[in-house]
Amino acid sequence: MSFGLLAGGARPAVAEAAGGICALDWTSAQALLSLGIVPRGLPEIDRYRRSVIEPAVPDGVADIGARAEPNLELLDRLAPARFVTDGMLSAVRGRLERIAPLTLYQSFDTGSVEGGRPRGQLAFAIASLRGLADGLGMVDAADRAIARLDEALEEARAGLIGRERRPLYVLSVLDGRRVLIHGRNSLYQDVLDRLGIENAWTGPSGPYGHATVTMDRLTGRPDAGLVNIGSEGKRALEALADLPLFAGLPFLREDRVTILPPILFYGGVPTAERFVRLLGERLPQRHG
Repeated sequence: MSFGLLAGGARPAVAEAAGGICALDWTSAQALLSLGIVPRGLPEIDRYRRSVIEPAVPDGVADIGARAEPNLELLDRLAPARFVTDGMLSAVRGRLERIAPLTLYQSFDTGSVEGGRPRGQLAFAIASLRGLADGLGMVDAADRAIARLDEALEEARAGLIGRERRPLYVLSVLDGRRVLIHGRNSLYQDVLDRLGIENAWTGPSGPYGHATVTMDRLTGRPDAGLVNIGSEGKRALEALADLPLFAGLPFLREDRVTILPPILFYGGVPTAERFVRLLGERLPQRHG
């Protein structure tokens, strides 16, 4: 399979057009697809289609194996002109570089808390996508991807006009009691800021903008709504609402829960676009 472009994509640099680009991780794949580039290969395609979903992977893209351990023999046969990587495969970097040059793409700033204050993840993601597009000779494609995000934000803001905007806990249920909750240095924080919605979680969060806590920690904002990312969380939340320990949580008792399908929370511009669009579509009127 040669280097491909999705409909409307700009023409890539000649070197990449000759042999194609392989994405070595999901965030790199998302970025390339958002620029209109069909990767020659990417890892764990079936799981990507279940867990990341957007941008969609067209048929015919080679599955290069596990994200943590790509199939180097297959990559050698594919002979891409370039790899795009988040830098996590340092153990096999030398072998990869013997096949094709590496371009580093990082969509999430894991050093985003500076002096106790978070820096903007969305600004970092936009700059990273522009940098990748510039290196591939596709500046206009980045402009289009960012314009799609801006349009989604405008549509969501318009839908919130005249409505009470409750603070929101943004999380994913992990098991019967624990949740992965997104804090001030998350990408979701920047999206909520642009929508004029307060993040109800003010506790600590790790380098990827989230923390693992038990559900009973979510008592600080009784006026808040809850947004669960991951469709499988609906059943777990319904079960929690039946337990005396959690039934008193206002967002469960008053059904202030919004369920979103899976989103790759550190995926940069494509993640932000997917999150804001789904939130705008699914946040009920009564949730504010």
